Amino acid sequence: MREVFTAGLDLAAAVIRRYSMIYLLCGVLPLKERWVKRERWVPAGFVAVSMAFYLISNYLPAVKIFFYGNAEGMQESRASILPMAISLSIMAVYCCFFYAGKKSRICYMACTAYTLNELVMFTIQPLFSILLSGISAVIEYLVIEGNAFVIRNFDLIFGIYQTIWQLSFYIALLIMLYHTIVFLKKNLACAGRELTRVQELFLAVPCGIGLCFCVMLRSIMYAYNGREIRFLMDEYPETRLLVPIVSGLCLLSIILSALILKKLVESSEKELLLEVYRNRISDMEEHMKDVERLYDGIRGMRHDMKNCVADLEILLQNKKRISAAGECADHENPGEYEVEVRRYLDGMCLAIDELDMKCSTGNPVTDVVLSRKIRRAEQEKIPLECNFIFPEGLGISAFDLSILLNNGLDNAMEASQKEKAPYIRLESYVKGNMFFIEIRNAFSGRLKEGGAEGVLQTSKSDPSIHGLGIKNMRNCAEKYYGTLRYTVGGGEFLLTVMLQGKENQNECKN
Repeated sequence: MREVFTAGLDLAAAVIRRYSMIYLLCGVLPLKERWVKRERWVPAGFVAVSMAFYLISNYLPAVKIFFYGNAEGMQESRASILPMAISLSIMAVYCCFFYAGKKSRICYMACTAYTLNELVMFTIQPLFSILLSGISAVIEYLVIEGNAFVIRNFDLIFGIYQTIWQLSFYIALLIMLYHTIVFLKKNLACAGRELTRVQELFLAVPCGIGLCFCVMLRSIMYAYNGREIRFLMDEYPETRLLVPIVSGLCLLSIILSALILKKLVESSEKELLLEVYRNRISDMEEHMKDVERLYDGIRGMRHDMKNCVADLEILLQNKKRISAAGECADHENPGEYEVEVRRYLDGMCLAIDELDMKCSTGNPVTDVVLSRKIRRAEQEKIPLECNFIFPEGLGISAFDLSILLNNGLDNAMEASQKEKAPYIRLESYVKGNMFFIEIRNAFSGRLKEGGAEGVLQTSKSDPSIHGLGIKNMRNCAEKYYGTLRYTVGGGEFLLTVMLQGKENQNECKN
């Protein structure tokens, strides 16, 4: 009866441990599209596959002979290394088949789950071995001292003790494994983001060290020496403490590496968000300067208008007086008055033109943005063709459009400055509830992408702001459930931004 209970307990613990391993990946790695609707079956499938291998390797005589050299089972701890490697490979292949993303990341997650399982076992097992040895010594002492009750019920007492010990061991093992995986999974939440190679190595190195340590322990834990078994912890008692300490430290290093990386990623994102806000404030300051310039110009024109009208009246009266008197002196030639009046009017028109918007889009915010960009393009002698119309009625913020236009045109001008025949074309159009912005510019160079998200790199001196404009634009596009794409071909760079209008946004939310 006790053997049946022990075997059942082993199987139940093996199932829970394997479910805990696959649970680490659930929610951290995205499933492939064709398996999304069967999300619940993926963990169950892994448990079934891994348990099938576990049962075959431990209970099928032919397989036991292949792995352990005899049909009785494992007699040396190093014989478990090959089944362990096959089991880990099965998990990695299974995860690569069902989960999407970089293969290196999937394999890291699979190895981490397996290594955690091993490290937790090697952290708990030596401590419970000490407990087992201590209580066994007490029972042995009572037998030697002639305790009649212990001698009479020795088998029952020892069997109950072993059962309680085994049950306590598995409970402690599973509780520690569960909390370790939950904590690590929480800190790997940043794994939804793509990681650089350095970040992946930062996570993988502690995992690799822990896995190597577990393999080393399996190779020396116990072995046959003639007719008796030699246990590492019996020959070297200090290992009873050293093994759980080193295992615990390896476990802690894996957890801390994920925690530190999460903090670094969050800090980097905060810096990026701060830079985004700085850029937006800078854009608002530019808007305010343009509005102030227009306001000051209009106020100055109003102040000078009366004097301008009075001067024109004097010139016209002088012309009438000279024409009526028939006087045609050189210094009072009527034609000269006409020239002076024309110059005066031209000066007024030029002053008014300086206050006029270079582009009329149907919205004052986008008018200011595009007018400023057109003036800058004229100063840098870059032809800029603008066919932009503000999308009224689609619920798209003029401020968000100003971010798209500012960053898109700035990037286009930066690229055009290096071209022999520069040009920029801005177009917008509406299709149903979809609003499209297209910015084209001459581009004969090579497109440089960098970072985990494939952002565009620029020639700015500060490398920390590389691709920041594209990130700002992508954030604005995602706010309206849209997309941002760029293509290069035929000596031209094309940036396309698609935004969904108000009705489509409501549909997406529903």
